[in-house]
Amino acid sequence: MFSFRRRILPPLILFGIAIAIGVVLYSLEHPENKLIGTWREVAWTYEKADAAAKSDTNFVKLDLDEEMKNNIAQDLVIHQSETWTFSSNSALYLQKKNDNPVKLKWRLKGRGHILKLAYKDDTREFYQLKELTDDRMVLHFENDLHTRGIVKIVFEKIRS
Repeated sequence: MFSFRRRILPPLILFGIAIAIGVVLYSLEHPENKLIGTWREVAWTYEKADAAAKSDTNFVKLDLDEEMKNNIAQDLVIHQSETWTFSSNSALYLQKKNDNPVKLKWRLKGRGHILKLAYKDDTREFYQLKELTDDRMVLHFENDLHTRGIVKIVFEKIRS
C-alpha cells in the first residue's frame, strides 16, 4: 500500500533542508569578492619583536615614515604603491602617484587568509590577510630588516 508519509515526505524534507543550506551558503560573501575594487594605503606600522621580552607576543610598534618604507621596500616593488585595484579577473593594478600602474596577478590561498601576488617575471609575494571588511583591509608581511618583525599595512576602500 502506498504511504505518502513514508515515501514522499522524507525526501521533501531533505530537499527543503538542502535548499535552505544552499541559500545560506550563497548569501555568504567570499573574501575574494570583498577585495574587488580600489584600496588606498593609509598607514604602515612596523611591529619589531622586543629583544628583552621572553615571549613572541611582545612587540614594539613604530609608525613608518617614507624613508623607512623605502628601506623596507627596496626589494619589494609592491610596497611603494599608494593604491591597489583588485579586478575580478585576478588582475591587480598598483598605482603610485604620478607613475604608470604596475599589473600583476592576485589570488587568495589557504582558507582565504593568504594573499599571493605574482609578477610577470615569476616573482611572488605573500601577505597575511588579517582583516577584511567592506571599508578596511589589513595586510601583514614579515620583514627581516635588522631584526625580526612584522609590517602591517592598513588600507581604506575608495568608494566611487
